[in-house]
Amino acid sequence: MKTTLFYAKVKLTRRTLILFFVSVGVFIFSLFFAPFYYDGDQVPYFNAYNAVTGSDFFGGFPLYYHAVNAGEPLHYVIIWVASNLGFEKNLFMAIANSFLANLIMRVFLQWRVSVYVAVVVIFTNYYLLVLYFTAERLKFGFVFLMLSLLYSRQIKLSAGLAIISILSHLQQILIYVSVVFSSVMASVWYTLNTGKIGLKKTFPLIFLILTVLSLFYFLGDSLISKFSSYNGSAAGNSLFSLWKGCILLLLTLRYSKARLEVVSVFAVLFLATALVGPERINMISYCFFMFYALQYKGGVNLGVAVTSFYFGLKSIQFILNVIENGHGFS
Repeated sequence: MKTTLFYAKVKLTRRTLILFFVSVGVFIFSLFFAPFYYDGDQVPYFNAYNAVTGSDFFGGFPLYYHAVNAGEPLHYVIIWVASNLGFEKNLFMAIANSFLANLIMRVFLQWRVSVYVAVVVIFTNYYLLVLYFTAERLKFGFVFLMLSLLYSRQIKLSAGLAIISILSHLQQILIYVSVVFSSVMASVWYTLNTGKIGLKKTFPLIFLILTVLSLFYFLGDSLISKFSSYNGSAAGNSLFSLWKGCILLLLTLRYSKARLEVVSVFAVLFLATALVGPERINMISYCFFMFYALQYKGGVNLGVAVTSFYFGLKSIQFILNVIENGHGFS
């Protein structure tokens, strides 16, 4: 009995140390690196942060909207609270990055991902650098996405966190649309094979429809504006750019036995790519690939290694761009 308790304490200590190392490491790196990122996407975010400082809660929102041209409410609430509590922006975002890294590490440990693979991904992955320093609203979307994954066994809580994730950044709805569509397709396949209707599998569809209708009711103008913007910039280029998504689909099929589920998810993403372009969709495609690949042999596999190497090189270029130009994109 004593031996069992001893080993349990050792495991707990190791897990705690890993989470502490990841959290502190990302915090220090963010605090050091953030001052170099003063241009690009950070300009409107700094303007918004400074504009809402000292404002009343409702009076600050028009100032925020004017600065970032976005209407997702949660990011506004977060920066309004942080700025009016007196937090310097880079310090607060370093804390947010640290919290995000901690949550991602917790999810990876829950999936039994190799600690070495997890640490490499958290500190070197290009898309995570984008979340840390560029895509500020999306960062908080991923914070609540990670929380919804951690509490996935508590259905109501997980669903609530998913809605908050969408309210942080509307792009997040595409993740849930893909998942629900794959569930619906699984239900259709079940019905075709058995002649029975899986009533439980219709609940996600109902939930999705209600969520989408609610978002269009409250944020319809913002959704249409964003769609028009992305669609205009993607015109004539989307079909050619599907090749990256196709590679990620093939890699995902290699590491998952749920073939119908994977194909259904990527079908939604391919459609989204054709409509709004690959720039944002490829990130979601990569996230789905990592969801399956990291759970195959603890992430110690060729697919994770090759993609990590590729995105590691992109991270180096991102960092060099920030140092030279003040933003991450050439």
